[in-house]
Amino acid sequence: MIIYLIFTLMVLCFCMSMIEDYIPPHYYKYIVWGIIVLLVIISGTRPGTNVSDFRVYEDTFYNYDSLKNQLSMEPTFLLLCEFFNKMGGTIRWVIWVYAMMSIPLKIYSLSKMMTPSVFFLAIPIYLGNFFQLHDCEQMRVAAALALGTYCYLLRMEGKKWMWIPFWLAAISMHHTAAALILPILITPNKRMGRYWKLAMIGAILLGVFFWIVKVNPITTIPIPYIEAKMLLYEVAISNGEHPDILVYHPIVLLRLITFFYVLYFYDVIYEHLKCINLVLICEAIGLFCWFGLSTLSVFAVRMSELFEITEIIMFASVIYTVKPMWLAKLYPMLFAMYIFLYGCRVNQFGFL
Repeated sequence: MIIYLIFTLMVLCFCMSMIEDYIPPHYYKYIVWGIIVLLVIISGTRPGTNVSDFRVYEDTFYNYDSLKNQLSMEPTFLLLCEFFNKMGGTIRWVIWVYAMMSIPLKIYSLSKMMTPSVFFLAIPIYLGNFFQLHDCEQMRVAAALALGTYCYLLRMEGKKWMWIPFWLAAISMHHTAAALILPILITPNKRMGRYWKLAMIGAILLGVFFWIVKVNPITTIPIPYIEAKMLLYEVAISNGEHPDILVYHPIVLLRLITFFYVLYFYDVIYEHLKCINLVLICEAIGLFCWFGLSTLSVFAVRMSELFEITEIIMFASVIYTVKPMWLAKLYPMLFAMYIFLYGCRVNQFGFL
């Protein structure tokens, strides 16, 4: 059922993008909140029997005081598990809390960063992959990314240093990986020059180089936390839990092509979307992680996903480079359908 609901919502968003000129501007906020309510309901009622993260969270809920969970889970999550456990609840109660906490903040922030034209096309891409991946599976990451996305919004609006408490909350309360978005938050928030563009291209090429020579730069960093994570991932891979990734997957090639296309038309798109700076930087770092960390597949996937959520804006931004606009809107929607159908075919999220 969840697959049909997501597909229907994707189609509805695309239809609204085609008739947006006939939608009164003051209706936009009601549509945004309508989408938020639907996504919270879907996330809160999602099935979990076939989803690995759900089973892990359920085990944690009933064993919140075990040493393993105390070391691997954030205190916030464990406190919620303990509270609802003693109240006689289930892990579903914790899921509802995370859904109501992360989805509204994330969608609200994204809607403020985009124009309505881009928003209606970005949401189908989000639904096709990131919503199911984060809000229907990795809910701790979803909460951290929601705060991270709000940090992006504050940074884009020029509210200097106001993002710091939200960034610290994302790290300390939800997922430590959110610390890695700091370089993005301190980059200049103005029109990019040649050197910034070359730096992003260089980052991607550096990642490709590491992939070719089969060197993982993360393994050379002597940080205890990273070393411990690496050990856990290596054990999981040896147990067959995380198969190797196809580095040059068609979806990745489309991301590369779209990145360079948007970078080429940067000046045109920037006039409509000031957030395109953050979007391109996030995508460049995400692609670097995908290629550069590919010797440890699960680490490459998790790291690239952390940064690439903003690619939903990147794909939708191409509408400002093609005339007529209705024709340009087909590309982001076709990509959304492609990643959605691919996820269904391989049963990527365990919802079938």
